[in-house]
Amino acid sequence: MHYLHSTSCWLGYLLVLPCLFAIGYAKYVPFLQQGFMFDYNVPAQPVPIPVTEQCETIHLKWGRRGATGPNPVAPYSMVVYTSTFVTPFTIATGNATALSFDWTVPFAPGTQYQICMWDKNGVPGGCQATYTVIQNSKVASPNCQNITFPALMEVDATVPTGPMSQFGWIDQCTDLFVTPKSGKPPFTLTVAPALHPPYNITVNSMTTIDWTVSLSWASPFFLSLASSDGQMWSYGPLHAGGGGPNGCLAPGSIPSSKAHSLAVGAGVGGAFGAAIVACLLCYLYIRFFARKTNQDHSHIEAYKWTGYNTEKSPSDQTTLSWTTGDDALSGNTNNQVSPGSQSQLVSPSGMSERTSPAPTLQANRRQPSHSSSVWTRPTRAYVLHHDAGQAPVTVITEAEEVVELPPDYRSEVVRGARDRSTMAATPGPAKSRIMNDSAQDEPEQTQPEEVEASTHTLTSV
Repeated sequence: MHYLHSTSCWLGYLLVLPCLFAIGYAKYVPFLQQGFMFDYNVPAQPVPIPVTEQCETIHLKWGRRGATGPNPVAPYSMVVYTSTFVTPFTIATGNATALSFDWTVPFAPGTQYQICMWDKNGVPGGCQATYTVIQNSKVASPNCQNITFPALMEVDATVPTGPMSQFGWIDQCTDLFVTPKSGKPPFTLTVAPALHPPYNITVNSMTTIDWTVSLSWASPFFLSLASSDGQMWSYGPLHAGGGGPNGCLAPGSIPSSKAHSLAVGAGVGGAFGAAIVACLLCYLYIRFFARKTNQDHSHIEAYKWTGYNTEKSPSDQTTLSWTTGDDALSGNTNNQVSPGSQSQLVSPSGMSERTSPAPTLQANRRQPSHSSSVWTRPTRAYVLHHDAGQAPVTVITEAEEVVELPPDYRSEVVRGARDRSTMAATPGPAKSRIMNDSAQDEPEQTQPEEVEASTHTLTSV
């Protein structure tokens, strides 16, 4: 049982430790802190209109503008995500001193694109809204400079319901999974929501990266993965669906420090839940295997003798008779066990064998009359302990438990055997004197059946 308990506890520990490991390494992923801000709004438009003509030149400008993140360091670059291609485009923004850049949009009409900016050290300048390319209003077939495509990375992207769609709606507060299949680590997963700073998750192996969609319903975003050797992959525009829960949206409405504590608290709660499940499994494991062991391996246990039960019904009583060893040798056939009973000899290990004939026990169980309704034979054991505590022990039983009790009258039996030995070795008149002296010393004997019966202990278990 101790072995089972130890094994089951180790199983419980194995269930709880991964949860504790997750608490130690699970981290609330906030938006990156912007170090600068940028835009390419048209000055003549009082409200930005998110459309661009094909081969139209846009004017990007950026600066600190009250951003609270790390100070930006030149040179700067911009990353362009599109709905037409499954790779993002990285474009350098000119010399180190310039804080503006003109770029011609080369995409075909109908293409949706989104621009995000970064400095030399990876400090973000945020992402602009998703724009749509429309037909050029001045030239029917405009011609503009093409851009260079990066090497395409092989990626396995999935959601809980199956493969991820390039333009899918992924329910808020559910997970998406991205696994790199090519390229060299480290890998950086970037989540670029429109009009938000991006998220970044970096791993140092080709392991699956999962991210919880912590964006509100209908929020658009692009997803990209980059390797250290320049391979890239992207999907989008994706949108957050409204079918999921909303508990993960707390970081958008409360301070990040408080949201972090909520995330850790949820992890601790999950660990305690796993611990409760582990304890329940330990309990069921012990109960199941302990019951199976008790059924497969019979055993004998010693119980204290509580005396005869005087409240048994007459049908449960047993009539007992006995004979000495001499009667058994003389051919007395009265010592038989009634039909339906079983008799066996139990010889405890380590005890010497008897050299004298052992008494025999007769037990006749009274059968109930046929007029009684239903009679079930009670399960009990009758144990007869012989003189001087010698083996074997005669047992008449149908029970599973056999109890051996200590013998009585050891001193009287030993003295009687010594007197008989002295009488056998003494000749003639001396033998008569010994017998007379013995008769004067010993008290008057009762009937043999009563004396011999008192030298045996009969127990009904």
